[in-house]
Amino acid sequence: MKKHDSSSSLDCSRPGLWLIGLVLLCTLLPARAADYQSLASIRLQAEEFVMSWPYESPYPPRFRAGNLDSRLRLKACAAPLEIDFANRDRVHGNTALLIRCPQKTSWKLHLPVSIEVYADVAVTSIPLVRGQILDATAVILQKENIARLKNGYFGDTAALADLEARRSLPAGTVLTPRNLQPRMLVKSGQSVTLVLNYLGLQVKTTGRALQSARMGQRVKVRNSQTRKVVEGVVSGEGLVRVSI
Repeated sequence: MKKHDSSSSLDCSRPGLWLIGLVLLCTLLPARAADYQSLASIRLQAEEFVMSWPYESPYPPRFRAGNLDSRLRLKACAAPLEIDFANRDRVHGNTALLIRCPQKTSWKLHLPVSIEVYADVAVTSIPLVRGQILDATAVILQKENIARLKNGYFGDTAALADLEARRSLPAGTVLTPRNLQPRMLVKSGQSVTLVLNYLGLQVKTTGRALQSARMGQRVKVRNSQTRKVVEGVVSGEGLVRVSI
C-alpha cells in the first residue's frame, strides 16, 4: 500500500490559494501604511515652520530636529498640521515644537529642535580698558549665532552712544549690556549747566558738580550764583535739570 506524502500535498495541491494570498497581502499593505501619518511629512512641515518664522535676521536659520520614534503610529491627518513653539519665549537655541493634527482624529507631539539664528552684532575691534568710551574705531559688526548670546547683544552701533567699557575687554568680545555701562556725563568738580524748571519756565545758570553721575542719575550741584546746593537729574553731557 502506497503511503500518502503530506508534504507534497501541502506544496502543490492548491497553488491558486498561495497566489491569492500573496495578492491580498500586497494590496493591504499600502492601504495600511496610508492610514498613518508619515514621520517624514511631520519633519518636513516642522522645517517649513521654522524657516518661515519672522526672525529679525538677514540670514536664514539653521535647523536640526530630534529623532521621531519610528514606532509612532499616528493617524493620518487630512489637514495641514498645526505647529508652534512649545514656549514662545524660546524661539531659537535648544527648544521644542508643539505639533498637532486639528482633525477629529487629533493627536499632538513635542519635537525637540535646535535652531541657530545669525545676526550682525557689535564686537570690539581693539582691546578696551575699563571706562574707555566707545567710538567708531573700537567697534565692528560681526556675524554671530544669537542663540548663544545669553547676555544680550547690540545690533546697531548707534545704540552704543554714551556707553563705556565696564571692565577691560579683549578684541573680538561681543558687546552686551553686562559688559558696558552709561559713561559719566557729569564728573565731580566739573562746571555744569543747570536748567531750573519753575512753573513751566526754564532758567539756565551754572554750577559746580559735587558728585559724578551718569545719564538719568541724580546729582548734587552747587549753584554758582546763590551758592546753594540743589539736586537734579543728568540729562546730557555737563547738563543737569532741576525742578523747583
